[in-house]
Formats: sequence, C-alpha cells, structure tokens
Amino acid sequence: MDNFVITIARQYGSGGRTVGEMLAKKLGIGYYDKDIIRMASEESGIHETLFGRVDEYSSVKKPLFGKNGIYNGELIPPQSKDFTSDENLFNYQAKIIRQLAEKESCVIIGRCSNYILKDYPNVLRVFIHANWDFRMEKVAEKLSMSTKEIEKFLQKDDKRKDEYCRRFTGQEWKDATQYDLCLDSSKLGYDKCIEEIEYQLNMLKK
Repeated sequence: MDNFVITIARQYGSGGRTVGEMLAKKLGIGYYDKDIIRMASEESGIHETLFGRVDEYSSVKKPLFGKNGIYNGELIPPQSKDFTSDENLFNYQAKIIRQLAEKESCVIIGRCSNYILKDYPNVLRVFIHANWDFRMEKVAEKLSMSTKEIEKFLQKDDKRKDEYCRRFTGQEWKDATQYDLCLDSSKLGYDKCIEEIEYQLNMLKK
C-alpha cells in the first residue's frame, strides 16, 4: 500500500491525542486534529467559528436522518440557504479527511474519521480509552477544577462525542465494532499503545 491512515477516536483524559502525536512523529507522517477545521474553512470559505459551533452544540439538534438514511456526504452549493448548515459543515470536513487519506500517510484525530474512511483499505481505525480514575487524574493535571467539576466535565464530553457521532453517522461512538483496534491507555501506557498500533499497521500493510 502506497500510503496509510490511522484514525484515533479517544476519550478525553485517555491521552489519545498524545499517542497520536507521538505516533505521527515516530513514523514521520502528518498529524491532523483541529487543522481539519482550518482546511475545511479554506476549502469552503465558511468561517472557522461555524465549524467549531457544530462540534460544541450538535448534540442539541435532531439526528441527520432522511429518506435515504444517513446524510450521504454531498456538498451543498454556496447559493443555497443551507450552505452553512450543520450537514454541510460536517461534509466539508469529511471531504478534507477523504482527500488526506487518498494523498498521504497520516494520523487523524476524531471527527468521525473512522466512519468516514470505513471503506478505505489503507485505514487502521483505533479507539483509545482509559479507566475513570486515570482520566480524572489526567484532567486534573491540565485544568484547575474541583473533583466534582472534573466528573461533570468528563461526563459532558463523553455525552457530546457520543451524540455527535450518532447524529452524523448513526453509529455509537464507543461501539468496538466501529474500530479495528481498541486500547486501554491506563493499563498499557502510551508507549505500549504505540507499539500495538504499529504492529497492527504492519499487519495491514502485508
């Protein structure tokens, strides 16, 4: 295979983003996280803040199901009143993710990239999770919050990601069948997670 992509979905506090950054650096490949919003904004001409709002508030909106099931990914033209709709904002990001998968080897964090690229043979879809205490500890290292505030923060973030995934893909965010590899960073540690991903990647390349 000429190029490969590793998508990483992760629970907040699991270190999934850190694992992705370390992995990309070790493999000498691209790393994409919020860059996808910037690239989708440049591609569409739609301001970045609108993409951010979809990430933050999509859970309060109804699921994007229609007569044909899940939204099919087509882009809405600029002259349409729905040009800046949530559907179109999601699909501009999906377009960027597909373009990246087709042209270069890289690590992509979140944004339902595991679903967007589910039919691509050169993609390894990873989910990184951790036990509650580990996540609480990691959040406490980054954010000045009380224990109760951290608990609420993590519960809210889990709910947001799950509802975002269900809204745009019709799938459950933490459903193991949506991934090729699920890793518990609180048991394995970051380095071992990277080793496991590399091993599976090498198997994929054969």
